[in-house]
Amino acid sequence: MSHKLLAFPRLNYISNFNFFYKNTTKNLILDQNFIGNLYLTSTPTCRKLVTIPSNRNIMTTSSNLKESDSGSILENVATKVLNCQEPEAKSSQKIDTDKVSSNKVESTHIPFKVVPKELNKSSSATATSSSKTKTNLRSIIQPYVKLTKPNLTILVTLSSICSYAISPYTVSLPELLFLTMGTALCSGAANAINMGREPEFDKKMPRTVGRPVVRGLISPKQAYQFAGITGSLGCTMLFLGVNPTVSFLGFLNIVLYSWIYTSLKRKSIINTWVGAIVGAIPPLMGWAASSPLDHPGAWCLAGLLYAWQFPHFNALSHNIADQYKGAGYVMTAAENPKLNARVALRYSLLMFPLCFGLSYFGITDWVFQFDSAIANSWLTYLAYKFWMQIKQNYTGQKPTANGIAMANIHAKKLFWGSVWHLPAVLILAMLHKKGQWDRLLIYSGLKSHDHKSQSSNNIGLI
Repeated sequence: MSHKLLAFPRLNYISNFNFFYKNTTKNLILDQNFIGNLYLTSTPTCRKLVTIPSNRNIMTTSSNLKESDSGSILENVATKVLNCQEPEAKSSQKIDTDKVSSNKVESTHIPFKVVPKELNKSSSATATSSSKTKTNLRSIIQPYVKLTKPNLTILVTLSSICSYAISPYTVSLPELLFLTMGTALCSGAANAINMGREPEFDKKMPRTVGRPVVRGLISPKQAYQFAGITGSLGCTMLFLGVNPTVSFLGFLNIVLYSWIYTSLKRKSIINTWVGAIVGAIPPLMGWAASSPLDHPGAWCLAGLLYAWQFPHFNALSHNIADQYKGAGYVMTAAENPKLNARVALRYSLLMFPLCFGLSYFGITDWVFQFDSAIANSWLTYLAYKFWMQIKQNYTGQKPTANGIAMANIHAKKLFWGSVWHLPAVLILAMLHKKGQWDRLLIYSGLKSHDHKSQSSNNIGLI
């Protein structure tokens, strides 16, 4: 088609011929429309010269031409458009296709192939069935993904990976992959058991009413079966791909979270301290994957994760303390708000000596103290503001509405501050790992290997 377009451009030849026939009654009539353009696909044919009537009959003739020619052209266009529509669309139009087809209309050549939608029913049915299959598959998989608490599982897995990277000994990529997948599976199994045990309590809280077991998408029995499969697979991967110590820690974390912590939530506020131990085990798993647990640096990292959970969870539970109490959970925020804020401040201050221990025991360089102090000071400041507001609210009188609102604001600030604090400190610890910059300088050729042996005495081979 392209060479014909170049040879015969779409020009209206009427004006060109009429230039030479100004004083005559002969003109050219070009029968073409936007669908049937003969110049697009075929060679031009000779056009007949027709005689136009005298001037006194021009008005009458032109009106007749308008009524007949324009009507036939519009009917022709309408017929072609309707032939490409579905039956429902045809019936909704006001043009009678039978009447139009009975008229004698000159057939025109369509420059492109138009396939009616009726011929595509088989392909559309196949596409519909495939989309339904994808939807059904998604509806089956999605509840099980939610059963693992994806956000919490990602946080647990990342804390294990960061600890593995901070540890001073050899790092192996296959070992890291087994550690990542095994930790994620163990965390997902613990969360699945937790949801399977608490549907009657979760349905009383707006925060947990959308969980799959509460909605009936998964039964408690199915949650236990899923947890058994994922937990067994995770512990096996850790045992075969990493070492037995990490596998045992993964199994211990499942038991602590899904049975001990979950049971204590309805009995005593001590559940928060037990839950903090659960959060401190993943860093030990990451460290034990490459380094022995008798190194003090492992316990500094575990202590860092243990202490971080108190400002994080205490701030979270403060704004939904009534929901916890209504659902039958015994939480510090509902039982003793002053203790809840005081504990958050206390463990925020504990971040400073724990970060100091990482540098003191040769895990990070001393520059880490200045960087981590900025993050720790910000978290401590938010915890202090939260504690001061709670203390003011509960000093000898009932808290006012303004005081309660301010406490809620400070709790939200502390919660989001803790969300940013943990990844910031862990990333800084990885950047300031002892000998990290020396290895980079040696690799770039800016430092000799003699400095490497001096910097690696305390951290081992990497």
